Amino acid sequence: MGQGKTKPTYTVTFYERYSDYLLEKSVRASHDKVFAQFANSTKQVQLCVVDLGCALGEYSRYGSYDRYVGVDINDTGRVKPFVKADYTDLGFVHRLPFMPNAFVSLFSIEPMFPPRERYALYNALFERVPSIEYALVGGFFYDGRRMQEMVTETGGLMSYQTIEDPSEYRSKNFSERRIYLYTPSQMFGRDVVEVWKILARRGSVLEPVLRGEKAPTETPGKNA
Repeated sequence: MGQGKTKPTYTVTFYERYSDYLLEKSVRASHDKVFAQFANSTKQVQLCVVDLGCALGEYSRYGSYDRYVGVDINDTGRVKPFVKADYTDLGFVHRLPFMPNAFVSLFSIEPMFPPRERYALYNALFERVPSIEYALVGGFFYDGRRMQEMVTETGGLMSYQTIEDPSEYRSKNFSERRIYLYTPSQMFGRDVVEVWKILARRGSVLEPVLRGEKAPTETPGKNA
């Protein structure tokens, strides 16, 4: 599901298996539910999304946006428009076809870096890219191995789990809301708990929603 701190070279076989994984009923139910919540929370704005570690472009196919661009060091040929770049070097922003007001990262940043480094990247994105107002990032942990910082997964991947205490990583730049979903799959097993984080710039229209001060009007998700 993740890729650990050392960026691997994915094989064609891995991408084929991951493509099948994205079609599994339990996976689509969880991911579509989160995508719908993110879309509902940000419906007041035109969402211009940069997808960091886009891989096969799941968000481009199932997520909501007005404009989209994927960024990755591996070009699978599945994502258009696409920028081949290392997203930890924020110089990639100057190569985008538009200035994003949101970034998403589905099981890329969270599994690749330990908490201190991933939050350093999130803060850098909010600080150095002032157009960014929102973010959706996905991580996970294995319920039976939740005390382990790193785990070995299908395909020999070494990945960081999202098990940190959010109170230790409060940011002056953004507020955070978490969603936990059990998401069993053929590829990664039955005890995966996905951890989704919705981030909103402090002072943005979405921040009060994350604090629980008000809620947007509910809209049906893709599977409703």
